[in-house]
Amino acid sequence: MRRSNRLVQTSVSLKIVEAIVRKEKFTDVDTALKEIAISGLTFFDVEGRGRAKGMEMVSGRGAATYHPEFIERVKLEVLVKETDAQKVVNAIAKAAKTGEVGDGKILVLPVENVWDITSGASGAAAV
Repeated sequence: MRRSNRLVQTSVSLKIVEAIVRKEKFTDVDTALKEIAISGLTFFDVEGRGRAKGMEMVSGRGAATYHPEFIERVKLEVLVKETDAQKVVNAIAKAAKTGEVGDGKILVLPVENVWDITSGASGAAAV
């Protein structure tokens, strides 16, 4: 039996939940997602600026101090069924919150479709 390499599009409601969080909170966020049975995620080390101000940095023997323009964060992406998106947002928000300015942002974006390269599955079957 020959397996088809054709990728077939199916109709399904999927979301990408993107979050930018403090580096020191990433492990807490990862654990929180595992606790709600979300095992797949992609993450990146990123830098950015917003309302939060960077830590004061001292150069050399204290001769110069400066505030870095960009702050290190972790950006993560989670592909989920639309029905799981709010659960993921809640888990990330709870785990990432310190109550200070600079805790991060969460975005929920629509996904038209997704295909698994190995199996050729699409839509929810590929998640």
